[in-house]
Amino acid sequence: MLRPSQNTVVTLARRSLMIALVAAAIACITCAPLLAQVTSGTIFGSVKDPTGAMIKDASVTIANPANGITRTVTTGSDGTFVAPGLYPGTYTITVESKGFKKSETTGVVLSAADKLNAGEIVLAMGAATESVTVTADAGQIQLQSNSGERSDLISSKQLNDVAMNGRNVLDYLKLVPGMSGTFDGHASGTGGIDSYNINGTRANQHEFTIDGASNMDTGNNGGTHVTINTDAIEEVKILTSNYQAEFGKAAGGQVALTTKSGSNQFHGNGRLFHRHEGLNANEWFNKKTQLSNDQPNTPGLYRYNYVGYQIGGPIKKDKLFFFWSQEFYRQFVPGGTTQFYTPTELERQGDFSQSVIPGADGNPVPVVIAGPNIANNKIVTDGMTADQLKVFQNVQKILNLYPLPNATGFGSAGQGYNFSGTFSAHTPRREDILRVDYQLNDKNRLYGRWIHNSENDVSPFTPFPGPFGIFACASSIQFTGGCTQKHPGWNFSANLVSTITPTLLNEFSVGPSHTLSLAESVNGNITIGKNGIDMPLLYPVTAVDSIPDMSFNDLPGTNFSGPYLGATPWKQANTTINVNDNLSWVWHNHTLKAGLFYQRNRKDQIAWGNINGQFNFGTGATSGGTCPGETDCQLGDPLASALIGEFQGFSQSTARPLGKFRYNQLEFYVQDTWKITSRLTLDYGMRFAWIPPQYDANNEIALFDPAAYDPANAVTITPGGNIDPEAGGDPLNGMRFTKNGTIPTGGWNSRGIMPEPRLGFAYDLFGSHKTVLRGGVGMMHDRTQGNLIFNPVFNNPALVRTASVAANNIANLPTLAGSFGNGVLGGVVGAARNGKVPTVYSFSFGIQHEIAKDTTLDLAYVGTLSRHLITSRDINAIPYGAAFLRENQDPANFEGGVVPDVEPNLNPIYAAAGLSFSGINAYGRNSYSNAPLVPYKGYDQIAYLQFDGTSNYNSLQASLQRRFSKGLTFGAVYTWSKSLTTASADQDTQNPFNALLDYRAAGWDRTHVFAANYVYDIPGMTKHFAGPKWLSYITDNYQLSGVTQFMTGTPVDTGNGWSFESGALDGSNMWGAIQYYYALDQGKNPILPAVGPPVRGSRDSLRSGGLQNWDMSLFKNIPLGTSERYSIQLRLEAFNAFNHPNFDTKNYGVNVDHFPFQWQPSDSIAISKPSNWGAHTDTYNPGTGSPRVLQLGAKFYF
Repeated sequence: MLRPSQNTVVTLARRSLMIALVAAAIACITCAPLLAQVTSGTIFGSVKDPTGAMIKDASVTIANPANGITRTVTTGSDGTFVAPGLYPGTYTITVESKGFKKSETTGVVLSAADKLNAGEIVLAMGAATESVTVTADAGQIQLQSNSGERSDLISSKQLNDVAMNGRNVLDYLKLVPGMSGTFDGHASGTGGIDSYNINGTRANQHEFTIDGASNMDTGNNGGTHVTINTDAIEEVKILTSNYQAEFGKAAGGQVALTTKSGSNQFHGNGRLFHRHEGLNANEWFNKKTQLSNDQPNTPGLYRYNYVGYQIGGPIKKDKLFFFWSQEFYRQFVPGGTTQFYTPTELERQGDFSQSVIPGADGNPVPVVIAGPNIANNKIVTDGMTADQLKVFQNVQKILNLYPLPNATGFGSAGQGYNFSGTFSAHTPRREDILRVDYQLNDKNRLYGRWIHNSENDVSPFTPFPGPFGIFACASSIQFTGGCTQKHPGWNFSANLVSTITPTLLNEFSVGPSHTLSLAESVNGNITIGKNGIDMPLLYPVTAVDSIPDMSFNDLPGTNFSGPYLGATPWKQANTTINVNDNLSWVWHNHTLKAGLFYQRNRKDQIAWGNINGQFNFGTGATSGGTCPGETDCQLGDPLASALIGEFQGFSQSTARPLGKFRYNQLEFYVQDTWKITSRLTLDYGMRFAWIPPQYDANNEIALFDPAAYDPANAVTITPGGNIDPEAGGDPLNGMRFTKNGTIPTGGWNSRGIMPEPRLGFAYDLFGSHKTVLRGGVGMMHDRTQGNLIFNPVFNNPALVRTASVAANNIANLPTLAGSFGNGVLGGVVGAARNGKVPTVYSFSFGIQHEIAKDTTLDLAYVGTLSRHLITSRDINAIPYGAAFLRENQDPANFEGGVVPDVEPNLNPIYAAAGLSFSGINAYGRNSYSNAPLVPYKGYDQIAYLQFDGTSNYNSLQASLQRRFSKGLTFGAVYTWSKSLTTASADQDTQNPFNALLDYRAAGWDRTHVFAANYVYDIPGMTKHFAGPKWLSYITDNYQLSGVTQFMTGTPVDTGNGWSFESGALDGSNMWGAIQYYYALDQGKNPILPAVGPPVRGSRDSLRSGGLQNWDMSLFKNIPLGTSERYSIQLRLEAFNAFNHPNFDTKNYGVNVDHFPFQWQPSDSIAISKPSNWGAHTDTYNPGTGSPRVLQLGAKFYF
């Protein structure tokens, strides 16, 4: 509900001294509909005579020869002129005044949302019939002397001539200062906007528009609805800090694409790009791995064939234009090297007589299994009951879906896998783009643009390689057929610019956008129906046909992997509708602007719950299994446990709810660009945002509220970790539901209308338009991702319950179905009611200088402060020290089932610390259930969302640019920065008791980031040396281009995820805990330290690998005939040209020589660094740090 506070708004308006402008804006806006993000730009300038005096009433005509657009304005009394509402393009400025020669300035390049200063135009004395023509200084055009925002531009030349691995436009963002990220765009596909952190903000705080229409998947704020090939893009404008009030919705940055349009000349191209694994270098780890047949581990299929074409031109000259583009993608996308342990042929039959596991000394040791139906390390089926045999046969069918081993050396030198390979996903796509521009009359111009994508991906691995994959069926195992994802999408934009008077202009646009995803098994190859699987489960499965999920544990150093297919078939649909309007008014030396932005969003998505059942298999007999308590029962391999049905844990959901998520958002603003003097410009404004929470149209949101939890009505937890149904209590104690009105419709409160002040300035330091001081501050609010509210619907206990069964046997599951209600609630989400909206304060101060013709240098300090960020912490974590308390000891671990006052044989170190118990016999120490220890009985972890996260970012940014020039263009950017935060992402789990302990370097923090790009037209030899004409076809018209990138690594943690002291996970601060409690030395005992509080864990101590990458391309341009209208371009593109291996992750884990649930008070537990501690374990993603990839291309231009 919109609940604006009038007092708050008025007070803030008075403070900003803008109440008059707000009133004027409201009056003006009534003459037009609504506003959105801006696609047009504004040209400023001034006119002088030879003595330097300003010329008023001069006629200034701004024309785009390509499409016939003209705009005529008149200079004011101060000799300045302003022309707002111009589409991006290259303009000619013609100035005429009585008594002076006509002046023409050509090559004035205007970008989207740009405030371009054309500089001082000096008229020469003479007759009006005479004219003087000059070319605009490209360096001065690059100077931003009319605004204070931090922004950058990717030009059409860069998009055409600087090749990127995958031809994805988002890859060009790395050429902008303040960017930190590793975009994986080696294949065409949607997604990846969340691969970047812009100026220290979170990766999902961006807005991505195409011609003003939003192109964001609002589920995670990281995907996109459609892609657009780089040949169809005119330019990309990136706003990174303290931008004007006309921009909103996202607080972390704006990426605005402008598509190409038709012109008075027919233009177009046809293109072909080709890749083949035979042209590429092998992946470092893949090459290192020896296969069992002594053959080299060659790369998987890496075959790209991109075929496209486009044409644009006039339907009616100066009136009606069209642009049409199509691109077809045939891609086999490599998924990188995958290594895991897969069952051997004998193990699938139950024969473990030849099986080994990695030993503690790095050498293989034999697997030992013993017990009922086991003889000589072999499972014997002859004596099995019908139920036991059914389990064996069903598990066997699932294991037979796994590939057979192909790698040697398992168990030796720490090698934990027997299968290694590189596999490829087939991702065929098609992209259609149509744009029509129509000059209705001299005062109204309209365009409409439509983009459509079709995509049908098939992958043997799931999710699909790269950032575009689904999570609905996730596994690193190659299953026959794999998963498929259909992923169509479309994006539409219509824009109308109307010149109401010479000084009043309106821009209206509307932009709906849509995407759909459907994931399922290919031909049912990994379904229970096709494979004849009839696994006993708690509840019959009818909604899905997926095989049960399985995980295999308890063998350190062994890379077991299991399927996660419970979300298939999976479907989601996301639709966004933007309606936008901007009104501009030039009044004296003020350019006033006001407008509105409205967005309607809907997201229909089905839950990804495990209604197919999820098993966790380990080693050792289970308390409820086939051999409980038998001393001769030994299961030394989780695969053997699976075949006889012994699981350590099992869970199954009863339903997969369908969420119908919706939101409305309204923002409006007013701003002024005030040209105080010819050298000083002030850019200020105020935006007002109404960002109510997303809600479920079915009204099924459920959240846990600690204030509603009544300890007197708590359930009783059995030693096995289940709810005792006979003991009373409310299993839903503390839950609140939107359906009964106990929480707001969106789960938390709306904050009403929120002000967002913006202020910037630009000062021409010497009046020469060569050196400009710039700066500004801004406040922005952010629309958070939809996933935050999805889980409270998907895990609503009124719709779905997940039964968790402790250690038992699969054959017993059907008999336990009646105890479903006894399981504790898992996956429950809570949220603070205040609903504060994430807020970013950005600020910058810098200087721009034209250091040479066409070349500018930009130096700036850029900082951000982020407040009210979404954080998550487990409020049901076991308190520190809880395992030492008498009331938390498990009676089953003591003689006679009675807990004594002092633990027998207590180690003296605990007694010296004032403790009566060591914690070894507490609930959960000898089982997997800590349920009796948690504060809120009847619940597992409770992810409690809060709006209290904070971060700060400080940086020095440098940029050297030479654009809009012939012969050589280049850009080089460098960022030196530090980013600190309490949580790096919305759902990063914080310390459950003190979030300040998590304040440290952000997960994306990279101290140094450098990127350079260049395009060089190599001089032809025949221009300098005489020779025959035919020789020029060999020696002339070459281009060299490329991208060079260096950056340092990101912070990492170390540890093994266990908490030794209290039963509470220390999680991300393991490194700090180790340093505090014990050093990383061999033989230390983590059970016996003195009791103490947890400490802050620094992530600055360890870093992942850095990146060094060189992409280089060589083009040969072949003119056809004497005209330059037709040509062929041959391209050789090398990504990571020098084949430098770029290692990302490192092994920073630690070893513990006992499992937590096997510790005894007298044990000496050794914690140690493995022999390969600090060694590289993986490379960067294929789009950023792949081995060398060669791409061949050809283009025909006309």
